[in-house]
Amino acid sequence: MIRFLLVAAALTLAACGNRSVMEGMEEETPAASIPGLGAEVHEQSQTLPSGLEIQFTRRGANQALAQPTMDATVLVHYEGSLVDNGEVFDSSFARGEPVDFPLARVVPGFAEAITHMRPGDELIATFPGSLGYGAEGSGPIPPNAALRFRIALLAFQEPGGQPVTAPQ
Repeated sequence: MIRFLLVAAALTLAACGNRSVMEGMEEETPAASIPGLGAEVHEQSQTLPSGLEIQFTRRGANQALAQPTMDATVLVHYEGSLVDNGEVFDSSFARGEPVDFPLARVVPGFAEAITHMRPGDELIATFPGSLGYGAEGSGPIPPNAALRFRIALLAFQEPGGQPVTAPQ
């Protein structure tokens, strides 16, 4: 549903002579070029009781927007890397296409970080292996690996609710 609404918005903007929402999103897409992302900030990081550390790098233009709950489906750009060596194991930024998924289906640290965001926000989330893939690891991620994610929240939708998107 969120993807449909964003595509519809992109088509509407394109019809008005504006760039498509997805146009220009190439490998290593700079955050400033992603529609709806807010102004760059330099906030101090904060460590939450769970061990999740978050640092906002951009704040959306409308900080009065709601924040997603763990029941939400979100549309994000992200890049995940290993804390110990900086190796990137996955990046929607590099693929040039955001991803949507229910928060309940991702690792706890990633999901918790998103519940502190509003559409248009971007942050860096760093968390211990216990909030990631744990003792099992997954694919290129070793067991108990501490992870770092750069996350840009573009939109979200609560079950039965209307999509909440960043102002364009």
